Amino acid sequence: MTGPDATSQGRSSVIERLIGDSGETSLVIGGGRSLAERALPILQKRLVEEVAASLTIELKAVEVDRTGAARAHAGEVFALAVVPSSLSSDALTMVMDGHTVAVVVCAMFGGDPAAAAAPIERELSLVEAEAARLVFEQIAEAMNGSGQPPPDLRPPLTRALSGAEARRRPLRDGAAVRVDFAISTKADTGMVSVMVPQRVLLALRSGAG
Repeated sequence: MTGPDATSQGRSSVIERLIGDSGETSLVIGGGRSLAERALPILQKRLVEEVAASLTIELKAVEVDRTGAARAHAGEVFALAVVPSSLSSDALTMVMDGHTVAVVVCAMFGGDPAAAAAPIERELSLVEAEAARLVFEQIAEAMNGSGQPPPDLRPPLTRALSGAEARRRPLRDGAAVRVDFAISTKADTGMVSVMVPQRVLLALRSGAG
């Protein structure tokens, strides 16, 4: 492909790699919020049916961020998942810290509903990593069913990464929108952060238009 359109697309790609610009801040935040809000009722239903009936979820924040910073606030113990789509090999990057994993595990296995979960401060066990995977998969499925047009994500996830593998996993840096979901029981609350590249949101917006 040659000509003005190709030159413009190439310039946009270079600008994104250099300074992270993909679109107007208000547009990409609005796109991220719309995607998250449409997914929320689907996600609540799926969490109750597939993970634990005692879990509730709410949207806490939608902010401009960078995909490469997904692990920045997760601490030393966390679970990570990257979900591809037809639009991008990293259409969603999701991170859950050790405390949130503990909240989910306690809810799944009948922990004391009146007691806060003790944060996990060691490498995740296979059972704990599987609990994180279940939540990540429900988020991906809910977001997949909420887009207009849909993001065409490609779950199911085979597993969530944790430990050294999660810390070493390369993340393509670029402008993104970070969606923070609070996952709660009656006694405790954790957080799952979902990074959506701005180029994916802008492609969805263009398709909807």
